Amino acid sequence: MTVAALETPAAGFAHRATGRMDAWTELGKDVSNFTSAEQALKASDMLGWNVRLMGNVTASTVEINENGVTKHAVEMPNVRASVRSNPISGATEYLSDVGVRYQPIQIDDHVDALDLVREQSGATLHRAAGYQDGRKFFISMTLPQTIRIGGVDEHRMHLALFGSHDGSSSNSFHIAPTRLDCANMQRIFIKGARHSYSIPHTASASVKLAEVHKALSALFGYQEAFERETERMLNTPLTLGQFEKVVHTLWPEQAAPTARMRTNTETRMSTLRALFETSATQENIRGTAWAGWNAVGEYLDHFAPARNTLRAARSLSDTGAVAKRKTDAYNLFALAA
Repeated sequence: MTVAALETPAAGFAHRATGRMDAWTELGKDVSNFTSAEQALKASDMLGWNVRLMGNVTASTVEINENGVTKHAVEMPNVRASVRSNPISGATEYLSDVGVRYQPIQIDDHVDALDLVREQSGATLHRAAGYQDGRKFFISMTLPQTIRIGGVDEHRMHLALFGSHDGSSSNSFHIAPTRLDCANMQRIFIKGARHSYSIPHTASASVKLAEVHKALSALFGYQEAFERETERMLNTPLTLGQFEKVVHTLWPEQAAPTARMRTNTETRMSTLRALFETSATQENIRGTAWAGWNAVGEYLDHFAPARNTLRAARSLSDTGAVAKRKTDAYNLFALAA
C-alpha cells in the first residue's frame, strides 16, 4: 500500500474531504498558542461560571375546565436547579434539573490536572469550548505522536477533558483518536483498554480530583490497544456483500415500512456503499474491515441527518445512539477480523 501525495490542509480539516472540519474544530476555539490551561480556558470564556444549585424545584401545571383556568404548583423535593453565571454578561442562567446528590465541579478546578498532564505527556493545548448553552464543555490537548495504521492511515491522538453541568455525565479525561483523512471521531471501546477516567458529581468529587494524577497513566495504554486492533482490521479483507450485511444488522429493516422509510433506507445504503467502495477518504484502506468501520463512522459523523452543531456534539460523546452504533459496528467488523 502506498500513500498518495496530498497537500496538507489546515489543522482540524480532513485530508481527503475538502472543507470538512472535525468535531473539535467545529465546536471549539483554537487554544494551541497558549502555554497554560488557565490561559486557554480564560480565552474560551470557560472560567468563573460559578456553577451552583438553587433550592427545591417547583413544577407548575395549568388545568382548564368549565370553571376557568386553575394553576397548580407541585413541589419536587428531590430535584435542584443547576445554574451558572454567564461568563460574559454575568447573568444567572438555568442549566438543568439535577438530583439532590449532584455536586457541581467548576471547570476552574481542573487547571492543575490539565497542566500536569500536558507537561508529563508533551501534549499541546488544542481546542476548548462550552457548548449546548453551557451544559457541556471540553478542553482537548494533542499528543505529540501521529499514529499511522499500517503505515498509511494517519491519526492524531487527543487527550481531552469532557464535562457536563446538567447531570448527564461525570467529568472525565478521555483518549480520543481523530482520523485525518476524513475527520472521523474514532470512538472505539476496546475490551481491556481503559480510554477514560471519570470524576463523579458527588460529594467526594474533590477527593477524586486528587486521584486523577495517578489514574491518567493508565489511559495511555489505550493507544497501543487502538493501534493493535485497527491494524488487525486493516489486514482483514472485506467484500461489499459482507459490508452490506453489517449495515443491515446496524439498521434492521422495520416492519411494514412506509414509502418515506424505504426511501430513507435506500438513501442511507447508497451513501454507505459509496463511502466504502469509491470515496477518496477510504483510498488507502479500501476493501478492508477497517474501511468498513470507517465508512459507517464517516456516515454517522458527517452524513447522517442532524441540526446545526448537534452532529459534532454527538460525534464527541461516549453516550447516545451514535456512540452505540459505532460500538456495535466495531464489534461486528472486529468479528470479521
